[in-house]
Amino acid sequence: MTADASLLAQAREWQVLLHSGCATAADHLAAKTWRERSPAHEQAAREVDRLWALLGQVQQPATVQPIAAQAQRPTRRRRALRWSVPLASAALLLLALWLPQGVWLGWYADVATAPGEVRTLELDDGSILTLNGATALDWTLREGRREVRLYRGEVDLQVAKDASRPFIVEAGAARIRVTGTRFDVDYDGRDVVLAVTEGQVQASDATDQPLPVGANQQVRWSGDHLQAVQPLDARQQLAWQRGKLVFRAQPLSEVFAALERSQRQRVIFLDDSVRELKVTGVFAHDDPQAVLRAIESALPVRLVRLPGLLLVSRA
Repeated sequence: MTADASLLAQAREWQVLLHSGCATAADHLAAKTWRERSPAHEQAAREVDRLWALLGQVQQPATVQPIAAQAQRPTRRRRALRWSVPLASAALLLLALWLPQGVWLGWYADVATAPGEVRTLELDDGSILTLNGATALDWTLREGRREVRLYRGEVDLQVAKDASRPFIVEAGAARIRVTGTRFDVDYDGRDVVLAVTEGQVQASDATDQPLPVGANQQVRWSGDHLQAVQPLDARQQLAWQRGKLVFRAQPLSEVFAALERSQRQRVIFLDDSVRELKVTGVFAHDDPQAVLRAIESALPVRLVRLPGLLLVSRA
């Protein structure tokens, strides 16, 4: 029987810490105490121990044979060479499974949602934050200032009006300043999209020159640079708030990035040529499998499903 997913995640975190070179004697004692807390904890620890050991075996270099031995066994050497690539790939897959999406962010963010989870949070000033799946952020409320730092994901902010305390949102290179309005911030770790549904906000990048963005407008930060203001496509950009996923000729890479917010599977492209294949459709936010079925039936791709992992290649 497989251990509980949350206990496995905790066991992985203990294993990473204990092998990081930074663990103290107290850390080792705490890990031992955690492991002995219950049979379920011990089972999770044993499963992670086995995965860690397997990872070490896969990554070990092959033993160098003497020249004479190589000459006597050319067939075995060719087989070993053929297996070198699959073993390297296996190591990469194990690493992908070992560190699930967002595990590090969950350690220090004030609040983090799991893939598929949507959570609403009310701050002490009356502002309401609604977090999409796989989102992590910090907030700070103090005299003269209100701040949110978005590390990843997407959040809808209904900011309570308070002219004496500006509300600042930072995400990557994006900086957004308001005193009271409603807007959505989407950060995929590279680009940021701001969608304003009410009022007006001030957007800026590293140049710190504010650009006003009003209701029914959106703007993107591409890398470190703020782009031109565009009309808001609320039907697509804010579809998650209505429980939908809307794609309009979007590259497969962007589609899978969106799906990682609604399912726990990590996605690895084994063939980069399929990344730019286009997807169009409207799907339920809580039914990512429907998107996968549509992709398999409409596009020349092959999807291989493994526990916690999805491999994408050309059919």
